[in-house]
Amino acid sequence: MAACAVTALLCASAGAQASPGPSVGRAGGGAVAGGPTPRSDNWHGPVVTHPGQPEVHYARGEVCPFPADATFPVVDMTQKTWTNDAGDPVYAVISGPLVMEVTNRDTGKTVRRDLSGTGSLSYPDPGSSTRVLSGGDWGVGLHTDDGPVHNKWIVSRGFMAVRISESGGETRRELLELEGPYEDLCKTLAS
Repeated sequence: MAACAVTALLCASAGAQASPGPSVGRAGGGAVAGGPTPRSDNWHGPVVTHPGQPEVHYARGEVCPFPADATFPVVDMTQKTWTNDAGDPVYAVISGPLVMEVTNRDTGKTVRRDLSGTGSLSYPDPGSSTRVLSGGDWGVGLHTDDGPVHNKWIVSRGFMAVRISESGGETRRELLELEGPYEDLCKTLAS
């Protein structure tokens, strides 16, 4: 997935608030003469952005048993974000080319992974910092405090969904679903 979270990496760009665009509206959301009362669940947008992907630097033991870095020689993603009436993001689609190079800093071993594709972000509680990133062909670094699996750097080739929450300057990831083939980059880079 060319999305927000190669390593919950892209989540920084995907978590950004998008400004409201033209009204799209959901079923039952608008007022019609003699119709239902307007509701506050209209969707606006999409707002189109092109998020970047910052480099990632993991200390020894943070994700892998060795220090690791990720760079992104190819980043050309497009994000379409829909917001609610309050301007909070409710849904986003991210697609496009994303290539990651990951290096074990102890050995110098480097692998290149194509994470291009399409993923989606949903915001189960608009206005909060929680979001769910899902799709295939993307990666996430699961830290010591993440759950239920931790200390892995997963690149999914099937389907993966991860809930990402931020509180007090800390980011926590929870692996919700992992189906189909995947790779643990920590194991790949250790051999």
